Parts: sequence; C-alpha cells; structure tokens
Amino acid sequence: MEKNNNYLETDKISGEVQKEVKEGLSLLNKIDDKIVSFFGSHKISKDNDYYKECKRTALELGKRGYTVITGGGPGIMHAANSGATESNAKSIGLIAGLLTKEKIIDPIFTQTVSFNFLFVRRFILSIKSKALIFFPGGYGTLNELFEYAVLMQTGIVDIVPIICVNKEYWKGLFEWLQKNPLKNDFLIHNTKDLGLFHFVDCLDEILEIIEGQQAQFQAE
Repeated sequence: MEKNNNYLETDKISGEVQKEVKEGLSLLNKIDDKIVSFFGSHKISKDNDYYKECKRTALELGKRGYTVITGGGPGIMHAANSGATESNAKSIGLIAGLLTKEKIIDPIFTQTVSFNFLFVRRFILSIKSKALIFFPGGYGTLNELFEYAVLMQTGIVDIVPIICVNKEYWKGLFEWLQKNPLKNDFLIHNTKDLGLFHFVDCLDEILEIIEGQQAQFQAE
C-alpha cells in the first residue's frame, strides 16, 4: 500500500492537484480556436490503419481551424498530433508524467503540459473540447470513454459528440450494453444515454458530426 499511502498526504497532494488544474486551465484559456480531443491505443505503430486514419482526420480538422489535443503519447495520440502539426494547427500534448510507456521523442507539439494525476489530465483533455474522438484502444481508452459518458449522462458537464471510430470494433461492447445494463434498467436509457455515442467508419462521417454540431451551436 506504499503508493496509495503517498496520496494520503493531504496538504502536499492538494497543493499539487491545484497546481496541475491551474496550469491546465491556463493553457486552455489561451486557445481561441475550436478544440477536438483524440483518444485511443498508445501501442499501435505508424503503419497501422488506425494510425493512418487518425492522422488524416487530425490533418483535415487542423486545416479547418481546430486545435488538436491528445494525451501526448505514442500510437493514436502521436498520429493525431502529427496530423495537426502537418496542417500547421495547434498540437497540444497533455503528457502523463508517471506513464513511462507513453513517452515519445518526436517534436510534434506546439505546447505540452505534464500531469502526475490522471484525473486532472482527463479533465483538461475534455473540458473545452467540441468533440471527443475515440479510436480503438484498451483499458485506458475505455476508462476515458465511459468517464466522459457518465459526466454527460449525469449533467455534470455539457454534452458534446463522443465519436467512436470503426463501427465493427465497438459493436460487441455496445450490443452487450443493450442486452444487459439497458435491458435490466441499470440506469441506462437507449435514446438518451446510448445516444451520446456516434459510430463512424470514415473521415466524412466524423466531419459531418463535428461541423453539424458547430452549425447547430451557432444557430442557437
């Protein structure tokens, strides 16, 4: 329990958390562009189809004036930041300081911030974003996906599109949600709660969702 006990040092921890929140919000408040955030596996290589599609998506969104934010690591994160950099858009990396397997060397960021507290990092990753784009991933990706969904479901934060790329990849998970939690009325409702998620297979579908949402927001 040594690691857990370190987090019980109240004064020290609260001060460090406050510092990270302040630094992250200060960064966000300096960005006037629309923001999109990318999530997905840190393990995929540059020749992976997901990597290529993610980079192409970020490149196009960057050309359209969006700032791209990721967790600042390899894999999908690297793809998104690389695409943003090639489009000359802002490319932000919110780096997990304690996750040694997520280190990268390539200078593909216009700015970075390092976080020791993952809950602060997840908060900064999403709180100003106009869309959250999820490529396939593992535990970390699923953790982020459902945390953001819960915050929107409960009305704690504003609803923005949660875009899940590759319908076949996500199909089994969401069929399970329909057949189990939804069927048994475990506080999941089909039209409202599962409707938070958008499933896509290509860049055009992603752009249609994001740009459509922006047009609706401007009309209101």
